[in-house]
Amino acid sequence: MPPLPRPARYFPVKPLALRMEAGLLRHGTDLGNGPADGLFFQVDDELPRYLEAKRRVPAARHALLARDEQERAIHAAVDAWLRATLGREHPERLAALAELGVDPTRAGLLEIARVVQEDLVVIRRLGDGGSAAIGVHVSSPSCWRPERIHGASFGAIHGPVPDFAKRAEAERSMVDAMVERGPYVRFVWTVAADDHLDHHPEESRRAPWREDGPGFLRVERQTTVPFPEHAAALFLIRVYLYPFASLTAEQRGVLARALELMPADVARYKSLDAVRETIAAVLERSYFSPTT
Repeated sequence: MPPLPRPARYFPVKPLALRMEAGLLRHGTDLGNGPADGLFFQVDDELPRYLEAKRRVPAARHALLARDEQERAIHAAVDAWLRATLGREHPERLAALAELGVDPTRAGLLEIARVVQEDLVVIRRLGDGGSAAIGVHVSSPSCWRPERIHGASFGAIHGPVPDFAKRAEAERSMVDAMVERGPYVRFVWTVAADDHLDHHPEESRRAPWREDGPGFLRVERQTTVPFPEHAAALFLIRVYLYPFASLTAEQRGVLARALELMPADVARYKSLDAVRETIAAVLERSYFSPTT
């Protein structure tokens, strides 16, 4: 079997004041990673680290709600898509389910999430214009609590995010786009003082910022898959961690400027408001580190 590739490289940072916006791109848009940009599931040489991190996560974070016939139909459609897509893109990952005692031909979201690097969430659109998260397997949250979104609406899930779908009509429009159109891909980013995948506010090993410590650009690739016939959508969330020293000089400059211009409410949301000077010092020191 050929060696696995290095992780894809994404740099969604702009030297502007960051606003939390949808920023949807068509899935498959060429972002410099060749065929990997067209895949829903990306498998790379960090696969063992991701799977080990998932094994450490408490099962209480995950949930599958099947409260009525529609939700059962949604899960059946999503599970069939997951099996077909993973079988087409990475059949060896689907076969790996057998090693866990799972029949690959009957595996569902909670089982498939255990053998891929992405986290998975299913959103149901309700008849009253609302929505609910009915499938959740999230092991690498960026400072939020997956166990609190079971059954929650799209708006409630993103309630703490500044400027993001604050009005009911904006939330409905965003959910409609995910359910009826796409697939789409979007990116969000932050910075971290460690390369731990799990940044749960209570349960993770998140490290504090130190001027003599490391720094990492933390990027999420979020892919949406529509299921219009079932009034539902699937989210795939993949976290990437890039050491500051692995960024180009131009990218470091853009990141420094973006952090400097970051609005106060966004910095507070990302828990960066009190440590911006420290982060700037870490980033400046990385200019003199060898690029890897």
